[in-house]
Amino acid sequence: MTKPMSKMLIIVSIFFTIIFGIYGVKKALFFWFMSRYQPPAVTVSVYQAKNKNWQSYLTAVGTLKAINGVDLSPEAPGIIEEIRFNSGQYVKKGDVIIVMRSMLEQANLKNSQARLQLAQINYEREKTLYGKHVTSKSTLDTRYAELLQAQASVETALAQIQQKTITAPFDGRLGIRQINLGQYVSPGTTLVTLQSLDPLYVMFSLPEQYLSELYLGQDVIASINFGNGKQVNGKISAINSKVEQNTRNVLVQVTIPNEKFQLYPGMYGFVKVWLKDKRNAIVVPQTAISYSLSGDYVYVVKDEGKSKDKPDLHAYRKNVKVGERRENEASIIDGLQPGENIITSGQLKLQNGTRVLIDNSVELS
Repeated sequence: MTKPMSKMLIIVSIFFTIIFGIYGVKKALFFWFMSRYQPPAVTVSVYQAKNKNWQSYLTAVGTLKAINGVDLSPEAPGIIEEIRFNSGQYVKKGDVIIVMRSMLEQANLKNSQARLQLAQINYEREKTLYGKHVTSKSTLDTRYAELLQAQASVETALAQIQQKTITAPFDGRLGIRQINLGQYVSPGTTLVTLQSLDPLYVMFSLPEQYLSELYLGQDVIASINFGNGKQVNGKISAINSKVEQNTRNVLVQVTIPNEKFQLYPGMYGFVKVWLKDKRNAIVVPQTAISYSLSGDYVYVVKDEGKSKDKPDLHAYRKNVKVGERRENEASIIDGLQPGENIITSGQLKLQNGTRVLIDNSVELS
């Protein structure tokens, strides 16, 4: 082998040695870096699981109803002569609301009163004569029967006049009038509605299997669809004496206050019927619970740092058994202990052992 060839081989060997050396060093550095690489911490918010007094309740949709509510209408036909109310006015029991024309009835009353006066005079005269043995007992009985007939005629005329005067049967608020002065109305025509607004009833139905858990005086919260929702406390005042065969539901009546007259019959609301059983349960926000085919789970934060000054927080998946849910909270039957920190937001970026950073500056609504 000539010297030039030897020099060429030496140069090539050195060249390849340098190339493979650089490659090996890069690979070694890559593995060294990957063995020490930690992904950036995921920012999450946490909530400390704690025991809470948990009371179960039943829910239903109810309808408000007045304790007394009627559409006032006349018993007899006639023409409207006086309207003694304004629409929306509050009236007392016995207040005159509408007066109908009653000239004919007034005339009949005067005629009946005159007959009654004459029948009274004839009876007293016949009674005096009978005491002197001048007339017979049958004649006296006839005069007495005529007196009773005259009294009945007066009472009939008074009743006919009373039918032409519409009064408030109870305290309440009137609605918008449906008639005008001089209008002819027939029996049964709606003149105006009258509703007793304080207190009100809330009527709703519950399945028959809950009948044993209902009792008079049971606490109820009604969330009425009024503005942003008005919550009113009430109590069960009546439970229907039968179960509807078609629906297998029982009708329940709750009495609620309405001092400011803000609620009206016909409105609807969501009803919560509080049950007797109370227990301590671990309560967490519903946002902390993830659902899958294999079961429900939460992520629990554990500190794996060697010192308290430098915490090393990691998230670990933990299966739980979820109980009753209400609003934004859920009770945990099994799988959690009080005091454990559970993650309430940021779960989509987590796996078992993921390093996390806690930030509770933003509150979840």
